[in-house]
Amino acid sequence: MNFHLSRRFCLTVILLVSVLMHLKGLAAPVLDYHYHRQCNTAAIGRNYFEHKLQFFHPRIDWMGSYDGRAATEFPLYMFLIGVLWPFFLGELWGRLLAVLFSALTGVYLFRFLEEKLGREAAFYSGVLFSFIPLEIYFGRTVQPEALALLSTVAAFDHWERSLTPDRPPGDWLAAVFFAFFAISHKLPYVFMLIPMAYLAWQKLGKMALRDAGVLLSFPLIGLGVYGWYHHAAGGAYVVPAHQGEFLALLDYKHLPYFVQFQFVSRFPELAATYGGLLLMFFGLREVVFRKKMVFFAVWFGAICAHLIAGGRYTFSHEYTSLPLVPVNAAFMGEGLRLLRERASAVRRDMRGWAWAALAVLVLSIPVHATLRIHHWYKLSYPFLLQAEKVVDGFSAREDLFVTNDRTGSVFLYKIHRRGWGWDFRQYGEKDTLAQIEERRGQGAKYLLTEKTGVFADATDPIAKRVYARWPVVHDGDGMVVFRLEEKKVSARAAARGKGKNPRMRK
Repeated sequence: MNFHLSRRFCLTVILLVSVLMHLKGLAAPVLDYHYHRQCNTAAIGRNYFEHKLQFFHPRIDWMGSYDGRAATEFPLYMFLIGVLWPFFLGELWGRLLAVLFSALTGVYLFRFLEEKLGREAAFYSGVLFSFIPLEIYFGRTVQPEALALLSTVAAFDHWERSLTPDRPPGDWLAAVFFAFFAISHKLPYVFMLIPMAYLAWQKLGKMALRDAGVLLSFPLIGLGVYGWYHHAAGGAYVVPAHQGEFLALLDYKHLPYFVQFQFVSRFPELAATYGGLLLMFFGLREVVFRKKMVFFAVWFGAICAHLIAGGRYTFSHEYTSLPLVPVNAAFMGEGLRLLRERASAVRRDMRGWAWAALAVLVLSIPVHATLRIHHWYKLSYPFLLQAEKVVDGFSAREDLFVTNDRTGSVFLYKIHRRGWGWDFRQYGEKDTLAQIEERRGQGAKYLLTEKTGVFADATDPIAKRVYARWPVVHDGDGMVVFRLEEKKVSARAAARGKGKNPRMRK
């Protein structure tokens, strides 16, 4: 059997498969898995819309009335959400943009691999890319991951084309911009400079050390990333923007455990699937050891090094393994091509069984993905779905809120208010009440909490003090809201209190 599919057909199938695999949960509120990061991203996008799209001034909701700049990653993705926000769909534009970027990543992956591995393997890789669990889920979340991954693969593709003998300047410029977008949106993606450097050495040899395009590109990328984070560093914390903030996330105390978890558990379950591992085995052996395409080993090794160097940060966040998906898909695509050739070559009476086994192997990848991450789509805090309407009934948009929210930002985003949030139970009675009093002094007018945790039982010390001191303005729909003003004392109680005072003085 020969492979004679046209490029147009291959690209169309890759696009359709990508969109199909990202349809689940596409219209869901941003309260599914990693809701904290998604709500933060959507909040900044909404603030862009509400503050006249000031690109260099991203804003957050969770520092009271603070209206200054937020220290966040390069905000192109959030800015695009803000541009599209008024066109009916609001936060869901974030999901649609992510799906678009994911589909384009599959296209770029096909284009990048076609000349290296051939059209057949590139086609399989582009399709299998969208079957891998991490890509299925994080390829449609309201986070910058999809744009960063697209920028990574696109940078590789344009960078290699810029190194051809005619040295097209358009590809060079595109490679620099895409590399900047990738790293400025996700700083750990700095690993991609290693495969880019290897490609330059592979194509130009020692001339790469004297080539103006190569020598200019890496400083330009670095200066662009530094320029943004230097600008953002003076703002309110969203992501690390200072050296100390980066180092605080790493924590190498349990590094051996982090590493074994990454590669024994997360890698096969989320970044490859078990069926995908088998395809990867054949593909990696063919690509790296038989065809001597060292670039793929460098690409794969750079990502693994980034995951190890990330310590606790990469251990705690599944999406940090997302960069593995394109290179894993490349190995899987080559493995599938090889097994397809072998299935075609077996005896005629056994060929049907060989094709059936190969089909089961390929189908096991999306089946594994569906079963493994189905719980990620479950919504958290369902009471928040109607919370904004409830709050609008007694509160103005400019009113500041205190929220009993361990994320500090999710409740505020969903009620469309500014304010502060923390986990009351974590801070304890004394510190929580002191903080509420401090926030009252800074203008907080309401306190909102889910009716769980310390507020599931009105006799809990924190709940008891809050109920005793501040009036309830709403109790229902799974939440309680208090007005942060002292309860009024009845006339009878006041008179009784006045009558006692003289005797107490005696």
